Amino acid sequence: MVEELMKRFDVWLVMKKPDNSRVVDNLGLCTIVTPDELKDLPSILVAPMTTLSESLPSRIECRFDDAKGYIMVDQLRAIDKFCFIKKLGELESETQVKLCDCLQEFFAL
Repeated sequence: MVEELMKRFDVWLVMKKPDNSRVVDNLGLCTIVTPDELKDLPSILVAPMTTLSESLPSRIECRFDDAKGYIMVDQLRAIDKFCFIKKLGELESETQVKLCDCLQEFFAL
């Protein structure tokens, strides 16, 4: 089952809006930020990834699949599990630490 394979810091190809089918504009890369202890929930919290970025402290520079990109912490969203199409890999451990640091700062009081 797909959800057994889903782990925090995995990078997945997902459908952003399931009612728009699998058209190219509807697909995107996301990294899972939901803790593994909550993976039984019907939806997963993700941070979208992009190759374009504005200069914002909530954007984390990363390398994935030999390409420079950014994790957009300011664009977090909950995605239903059925929208996850294919696991593409996992973030490097250095990027995982940066993501956790950014999430803590983003949600600090």
